[in-house]
Amino acid sequence: MAFLRTAFFPGGTAAHEAALAEALAGAPVPAARLLFASGAAEGGWQVVQVWETRVALEEFNRDWFLPALRAVGAAGFPAPPQVRDVEDARVWLGGDAPPGER
Repeated sequence: MAFLRTAFFPGGTAAHEAALAEALAGAPVPAARLLFASGAAEGGWQVVQVWETRVALEEFNRDWFLPALRAVGAAGFPAPPQVRDVEDARVWLGGDAPPGER
């Protein structure tokens, strides 16, 4: 099982994400992050992440994401995200198929 987090940033745009991505340019690609997707959604910016564990995400946030967020300041997302977490998420990638589709 994996850990899934969605984060919706009200009022967020591609420019906000680009500013944050630039601040994260020196961060290592986390081996425990299985999937990252983001894009424009009605009213803001949506992020979906799947990690091996919640602990791995929290460590990345502590060591890299939160410092980068502070560094971008006003160029970052205009409002805190609306976060939803799913413990023990089931993930199928590539040629895998969920139960019932095999």
